[in-house]
Amino acid sequence: MLVYLGPVFVLASVPAFYATLGPAGPLLTIALLLFFLIGAEAVSPRGTPPSPRPSPTIYRTLPVIYVPLQLLAIAWATHEAAQASWLGYVSLLLAIGVTTGVFGMLCAHELVHGKSRAGRVWGALMLTGMCYRHFRIAHLYGHHRYAGTSRDSATARLGEGYYAFLIRTVAGQFREAWAHERLRGKGRLLANRVLGDIALMVALLAGIAALWGWRGALFFIGQSAVGVIVLELFNYIAHYGLVRRPGETFDDRHSWNSSNVLANTLIFNMGRHSDHHRRPAASYQELSYKQRAPELPAGYAGSILMALLPPLWKRVMDQAVQAAQA
Repeated sequence: MLVYLGPVFVLASVPAFYATLGPAGPLLTIALLLFFLIGAEAVSPRGTPPSPRPSPTIYRTLPVIYVPLQLLAIAWATHEAAQASWLGYVSLLLAIGVTTGVFGMLCAHELVHGKSRAGRVWGALMLTGMCYRHFRIAHLYGHHRYAGTSRDSATARLGEGYYAFLIRTVAGQFREAWAHERLRGKGRLLANRVLGDIALMVALLAGIAALWGWRGALFFIGQSAVGVIVLELFNYIAHYGLVRRPGETFDDRHSWNSSNVLANTLIFNMGRHSDHHRRPAASYQELSYKQRAPELPAGYAGSILMALLPPLWKRVMDQAVQAAQA
């Protein structure tokens, strides 16, 4: 279980570096995270490790433990940023936004898929911390139903650059969540969870502004935006160019995967993405690597960095898509 505690240490480094190294200190957290992920890709074995022996309950508690820590870190950073220099403001915004988008989002993703009502509440609270509450609706009822098809806003199309995808998917996932809630509530506004999410976020931002002024409110929005950008990088690389034909059921070959054992422990086994889509309710430690699933050429960390440079991404990945489909 201890191998999955890496996110806690990365998150703890943000206030530690800020206190010891000054305003620019939190930027070292991002460098540390990249070092761990890319280093793990380089030296760690590939495949699926033996099944864990401890009770699955122990593993399921880790996301529940992490979420309040991330929310506390957001609140602390918002307080500090409200009175920090511009360098401290930016470094905290980036560091907290990245940890929110990577670890906070992965924990929220794990929890909203779970069967525990309390876990789903914690997942929604984490999404509140990044102004993206409707994700839980669009992801569960849109992405997992239509992944790999043109009906899914979270599936990147072949040749589509990340920045064009980001604009399309953010708007598309909101529309999908709204449409689902309209059908579920039969047009009743009070039954629409998306409308409730909007009201909650407006109230939260008003509260933050009352406590920490416009600088605090702007910081919260900024770190949320960074978190969403990081989250959608995961979405972008997970299904890029892999298309399901009309009527075709979801198969292992419709998700990009990473077989790196150590790197996967740092991202709650997100690299075993095909198995997650085949078994959405399975806990992260239960997921296994599928040999016939397409493998990302640079792993998840390297692929996320590569996606930020669309010409390089297309040059590498368009050939990989053709090979995978062949």
